[in-house]
Amino acid sequence: MSWLFFASLGLQGWLSRGYDNGAPHSRLPPLGWSSWVGLGRQWPGPEAQAPEFDFCDEASVKLSVDAFHQVGLYDAGYRHFHLDDCWADHERNASGFLQADRQHFPNGMKPIVDYAHSKGLTFGLYTCAGTYTCVGRRPGSKGHFAEDAAVFAEWGVDVVKMDWCFTEGMEPEPTYTAFSKALNATNRPIHFNMCEWGKEKPWTWGPAVAQSWRATGDHVPLWSDTKRVIEERTKIPEEYAGRPFAWNDMDMLETGNYRQAAHANGKTGNMTKVEYRTEVSMWAILASPLIVTTPLLNCSKTDQILGNFTSGSCRPSITPLQKELLLNKEVLSVNQADTAPGRLVKDFGTWRVYSRLMGDISTAVAFYNPSDTKVFASVELSTLGWPKGSSASVRDLWAQKHLLNTFERFPTVGSVGIEPHETLLLRFDRVSELVV
Repeated sequence: MSWLFFASLGLQGWLSRGYDNGAPHSRLPPLGWSSWVGLGRQWPGPEAQAPEFDFCDEASVKLSVDAFHQVGLYDAGYRHFHLDDCWADHERNASGFLQADRQHFPNGMKPIVDYAHSKGLTFGLYTCAGTYTCVGRRPGSKGHFAEDAAVFAEWGVDVVKMDWCFTEGMEPEPTYTAFSKALNATNRPIHFNMCEWGKEKPWTWGPAVAQSWRATGDHVPLWSDTKRVIEERTKIPEEYAGRPFAWNDMDMLETGNYRQAAHANGKTGNMTKVEYRTEVSMWAILASPLIVTTPLLNCSKTDQILGNFTSGSCRPSITPLQKELLLNKEVLSVNQADTAPGRLVKDFGTWRVYSRLMGDISTAVAFYNPSDTKVFASVELSTLGWPKGSSASVRDLWAQKHLLNTFERFPTVGSVGIEPHETLLLRFDRVSELVV
């Protein structure tokens, strides 16, 4: 039978849907930005301060909505703009409803949501299933599901992330199911992101109640942690890997964050360019939402990469490394393929091969080396499910250049070196096949 026949069968299975309530930019893994480590006080102006962990206010949010476009995220395909545990007041209003922090958002939250919408962005807010939120100890949604869903809908919110702190005595599946019903009762299409860190295998029940769910523990920009998250995600059975409107979330990307960003969980980014490239490559091929958290504005007069923050005006800016890693449309196309998520196809012990069908004649392939030593890799095309006699053109998606065509294996002769912690991300396009 032909390759096209098998590909068609795979695509037909892929078309089964998860939780589709009409929320925008949810069919494929969400591409976006989060406030987690990216906003500072008194932006803009001469007293502008360095980014502060999980801070947000009206000025910094509006500036970042504008900068979202100016740094190239929108042009690259990103559409989600999320505020994490930073926005709510520490007490509900007199009627028992959540309200925006009255000092940081004196005009309330709806004008912020409207402003993001006016710039073509999907807007998300955070809450927690328990009594309090995880970082700010702001009011959680426990006992207020209907009220909180109603106020999110009234403000025009498009995405709600629900965390899992201060939930003693509660169970994830019935709790998240109840809040999902409360969101749908508002008649506003809202993307629901569950965040119980993969503790209760949400991939087995999440597709009925949410469009995405955290499949792993929190991610911080350290190599040991990136390696851990990839390992946790790899262990999820293939039948639960994801499908339209149903995504395993490997947590936010801190790609390229060093001292120019705030420090989530007390961890300062120290990964190398090679390691950050692996982070993006593996999040992409495994079809995780790509939600970047980083400052979109440089409010320093000097190079923030060196940590020399001084007060000054703010200008839209991400680093050259971040532009290279986050705006590569060929890499993003692997994440945004309308096909089943990538999977581990061969474990060679010190290194692995993952693949993702990209269409009838194309496959994305990641050679992942988690080890601390250089490896020399090759793979038979049959390992990728290609029939005997197949030839392919090969493109290096990070270098954005074509390599030599290959026949039956890659490379046709010899092997390719993969540095420690490196991932080589390639696209194979079928040239011909031997029909037998």
